[in-house]
Amino acid sequence: MFTSVDSNRKKLEHPSNENVQFPQSLNNSIIKESNSGIANQIDKLLSQNDEYTKLQLTIFGITFIVSILLASITGIFLGFTFGFSIFIGAIAGIFYLRLLAKSIGKLGKESSGVSKLQLLVPVCLFIFASKLGSLDIFPAMIGFFIYKPSLILYFSRS
Repeated sequence: MFTSVDSNRKKLEHPSNENVQFPQSLNNSIIKESNSGIANQIDKLLSQNDEYTKLQLTIFGITFIVSILLASITGIFLGFTFGFSIFIGAIAGIFYLRLLAKSIGKLGKESSGVSKLQLLVPVCLFIFASKLGSLDIFPAMIGFFIYKPSLILYFSRS
């Protein structure tokens, strides 16, 4: 498990680790220490077992699947730019939904109101689509609102 270096010989000696087994808690702690940024947030999200987190993950998954299907179909029938614009708008919609869910999750615990930060997402999407030539504004805005049919689809099931 330890590496020793003999400074006189300048040779590394590694003990045999054929029968070494690491406890699961040690592996998880190493993984958690190495995570940063988005990976850390995903690990936190997946490690929680409450119903609200499972609801969020389900809605994000449904939205992502619907956006891929819709972007593929429109990309085939209406052109690549149209489908790509819808997909970028859908990704912005998922990001908006995540910020909204995060803000709602903090409601009552850390804050008394819903944050307005998520309102920047559609504004930035509109500005980004209008400045970039490879995106169309109208399909990007349609893609942004894909999360709404996904919510209807999720809550209308019995």
